Amino acid sequence: MTTLGTKLRKLRDGKKISQSEIANILGVSQSAYNKWEADQARPSSDNLLKISDFHGVEIKDLLEDNAGIVSNNIFKDSSISHHIFNYAQTVNMQSPELVDTILKNQKDISKLIELQSKLIETLLKK
Repeated sequence: MTTLGTKLRKLRDGKKISQSEIANILGVSQSAYNKWEADQARPSSDNLLKISDFHGVEIKDLLEDNAGIVSNNIFKDSSISHHIFNYAQTVNMQSPELVDTILKNQKDISKLIELQSKLIETLLKK
């Protein structure tokens, strides 16, 4: 499986630029960018957008594994809704109802994660 970090390194190597140079272009620290390439952290949705724009690749291509499955970790970022909408358009999901359903499901997932966090906090306090 090709990880996001591996893809980022290959894209950067293809442009023959250093981690410091791309970090400056993206407006992040070199250490933050290094963690992305090492798969120790994931870029925010905004940074994923900057990366995809800079390299001229689709966000879905960054997030998909070799089997074409998009990582569930993208749902940890609550601002990903607009990226899901863009992804839906790139895979020819032209139905507005389908896009609305995807966005509603993403909001429901966010609510469940929030409730789960509150439950865990409550249990830890006992």
